[in-house]
Amino acid sequence: MLTKDLILCRLTNGRLNPRFISDDDPEWLDIAARLVDAYDEKQHLLRSEIEEMTSQVVAGTKNLKLAKGLLKVIDDQAEFSSPIDLDYEASRLDLFRTSAEILRQCPGLDEASFQAELRRRTAGNPLSGKSIFADLPDNDRLVKLDFITPRQVLQRYNCALVQGLLLRASEMQLTVKDGDPAKLRRIFKYLKFFRLLAKITATRGGMEDVDELSIFIDGPASLFDQSKRYGFQLACFFPAVCGLDKWRIRACVEWRDAKRFLVLDETSGLVSHYRNFSAYVPEEIQMFHGYFQEKVQEWRILATTPFVRGHGNEVIFPDFSFEDSDGGTVVHLELFHRWHSRPLISRLEWMSKHPEVPLIIGVDRSLLKDQEIQDALDQSEQFASRGFLFKDYPTVERTLKCLNGFKNESSQLDLI
Repeated sequence: MLTKDLILCRLTNGRLNPRFISDDDPEWLDIAARLVDAYDEKQHLLRSEIEEMTSQVVAGTKNLKLAKGLLKVIDDQAEFSSPIDLDYEASRLDLFRTSAEILRQCPGLDEASFQAELRRRTAGNPLSGKSIFADLPDNDRLVKLDFITPRQVLQRYNCALVQGLLLRASEMQLTVKDGDPAKLRRIFKYLKFFRLLAKITATRGGMEDVDELSIFIDGPASLFDQSKRYGFQLACFFPAVCGLDKWRIRACVEWRDAKRFLVLDETSGLVSHYRNFSAYVPEEIQMFHGYFQEKVQEWRILATTPFVRGHGNEVIFPDFSFEDSDGGTVVHLELFHRWHSRPLISRLEWMSKHPEVPLIIGVDRSLLKDQEIQDALDQSEQFASRGFLFKDYPTVERTLKCLNGFKNESSQLDLI
């Protein structure tokens, strides 16, 4: 995404209007192609060599800020080599001191003799005979560039403009108009993947045929803790929105020391570069699935997580859904991470009023730093029987204990 100094946008009546570029503009397609060509994997160029070539292309454009933005989009796709793990400063200092000592002791040495003597005296130095400044960024060497066409560069630039603004958002309202349950579940998976807990409301359609959703996401500026990381994840989530057929966002953004509004929809022509997300499963979730399947016999994780009706028209999309071995009980698990304090308190209140809903919750221990959260959990009968604490990610053991506790509680209620 673009840094603040590279963002091009106009301000009209308190609204931000990103200055998008057409992805079929021949002039900028040519510039993008020349910038991409500078990242030639086969030549394994140094970063300094690539910067020398790209700076000439950028300097010859009519809009330097736009050209620098395109360059950043490309550079973000590049992978450079990393220096070996050693103390470069200490090794360099040893070489410099030894060189000075040789020059004082043997002032008449020619270049070849000097280098031979230096190699002899510093044979144990890991930088002897090598580039002594390999740890500097300019000497990083290009390893590969993820495939990207000139048109994709322009498309990603447009998306990166919005992402740069969303880094400074205090909230974002997303309206999704799409009757395809698969697409709705996909957008929820992105929310969960980036650990963005949102208030989701069905504004049209029933529980099984939702065709319009309102999704409210608190942004980084509304949080004092972890704000930069949360803002980054909110911005990373945005390209997933562009993959929907009909959508609209309204975000409140801090811009030029004032609150501004960013309003966009599918007519903006933004293109998502996220592909095959449904096939990607984060490592932590893979480990949880694998360990759960290996250790637990009485429950299984459902492949498809259903929607759960919350308060009013609110829609809850759990992180996991479990079914017992008898097939008679389905229980949903919702996780609350370090920036989910306000939604957590609301969920506890709702659970106390709706004990019939088969929902258990996991709460990251980092939230206990907030005294209001600690008090709410201590006073919640629902959390005592249907909740557990975790650090970073839940364990199978705690999840299983909570599932069995819920099932036993439900069985006792059935007997009454």
